[in-house]
Amino acid sequence: MAERLEDLNLPVTAITRIAKEVLPANIIVSKEAKTALARAASVFILYVSNQATTIATSRNKKTISAQDVLEALAQVDFECLIEPLQQLLEDFKSTKQQKKDTKKPTPNKNADDADVIDLVDDDLEL
Repeated sequence: MAERLEDLNLPVTAITRIAKEVLPANIIVSKEAKTALARAASVFILYVSNQATTIATSRNKKTISAQDVLEALAQVDFECLIEPLQQLLEDFKSTKQQKKDTKKPTPNKNADDADVIDLVDDDLEL
């Protein structure tokens, strides 16, 4: 658990990067505004995660799932975020699966040779 309340805040650099992506190029965000955005985002995440934890606990689960978070958003009247988040979740899972599929190990033609090497190494230790 965090020792200080400030430890729960999101990094200002991450918030700045997100703000720059969504704002027009000619807009400058002050340091105070960046800090305020980081704190507001942190409070929002803590609020939603608290609701999701309550939902998970009521189902006798120790881990919150994406479904718990989506239900928490509905409970705290942020239904407008559910559909975009579901789409992002699907995209994330799809990308993750594609990466997993491309990294499948190829069968080792010399698998028997590896076993022989291990046996030889074991003999050396004796």
